[in-house]
Amino acid sequence: MRVYFQITLIALLSFGISACFPMRSATQETTPQSTFTQAYHPITTRTGIEEIDRILDASSDVQMLRPLIQFTTTKCTRLDGLGGPPKCREGEADGMPVDVLPFLGPEGSFLRRDEIEKWPGFEVSGLFAIYEVSPEAYSEEYAPAGQYAILFVGKENQPAISLRVTKSGIVRVDYVFDDSPESLEAILQREAAKLIVAPVSR
Repeated sequence: MRVYFQITLIALLSFGISACFPMRSATQETTPQSTFTQAYHPITTRTGIEEIDRILDASSDVQMLRPLIQFTTTKCTRLDGLGGPPKCREGEADGMPVDVLPFLGPEGSFLRRDEIEKWPGFEVSGLFAIYEVSPEAYSEEYAPAGQYAILFVGKENQPAISLRVTKSGIVRVDYVFDDSPESLEAILQREAAKLIVAPVSR
């Protein structure tokens, strides 16, 4: 995946809750893909939930996607080390408020508001699932969990992508490098409070 933060994003943190929840059926037929061991929904799937559907509409066009990003205002830090809040830039005092879009990985990274035009977006093959995020899911002041998660299957040899969404837009981007069906289903079991679009049955 040729994304702006590929240097720092290598894997997604595991996320969490239990399985077997009610679901809304997708509005489109599913399409099997030979490069993935499980069929998945096309990105033309719609849910009837405005904040989700507008992101699905824009998912293949970065020019449409960028305006849907909702930056989080949080305090930067001058502490060294991996992870944690966004690092302060030169000239920024420790604790200074900054606007960021968090990307989760073993180190984590952040896109600043003034960097948005450099972000190339992402490429996906289809939609694995959409769900309401459990209150127990991982969340920080600088990395909100969102109300919904849209879990995309990446193109061949590229990671799965989970967009964390609120009514205001995309608040976090997670990358899942173990994108086997079992791994993606485990994410739902651990983190989904309610399935909106369930995975396609194998």
